[in-house]
Amino acid sequence: MSNQVSLRAIFLDADGVLWKDIGPGGIFSGRRDAIQNLEFLSSNLAKAQLRIVVSNQTFAARKKMSYFKFKTYTKSFFNSLIKLGLLDDFAICYHHPNAQNILLRKKCECRKPLPGLLNFMARKHNINLRKSALIGDRVTDIQSGAAVGIDHLYLIVNDRMLEININSSQQSLYQIFMPLKDLKEFTLLKEFINEN
Repeated sequence: MSNQVSLRAIFLDADGVLWKDIGPGGIFSGRRDAIQNLEFLSSNLAKAQLRIVVSNQTFAARKKMSYFKFKTYTKSFFNSLIKLGLLDDFAICYHHPNAQNILLRKKCECRKPLPGLLNFMARKHNINLRKSALIGDRVTDIQSGAAVGIDHLYLIVNDRMLEININSSQQSLYQIFMPLKDLKEFTLLKEFINEN
């Protein structure tokens, strides 16, 4: 058994959280917004808290690009944010149960709302999920966090997802806030940041 102290993390969805959700492929135009939002988040976090992206990305599943090219681009994109010191890690699910690309047509444990990505990152980094937070823009994000026992769940309200969120679940939402870059004061995670 390891004596290593467990860490806290903030898990972030990508589309709709780091950049505007314009549908599959938003990652190609989201770099500037991702940097601004991660700089904003990082400037308000204690250094001991990890910043980890967990995201469903279906661009290749929809046959908009080959899986190899899209995965290579995605890894390069998030690794560049790690090199800037704005992110600590990332985990991506490329699958979809109805994917046009048959190689990615799969009901997997990593696609949110299932908790596979969160569980993988928790094991990899020895993260205390109960003391961590998750920020998403869909109820499926919130459901994945609730499934692993994350207490601090935050749903970003954006125009594109508001109706989908309202119609897709009866699950109560713990916090609602505007996109990070639109906040005047960083108050959404105050309780989480100040927690011992």
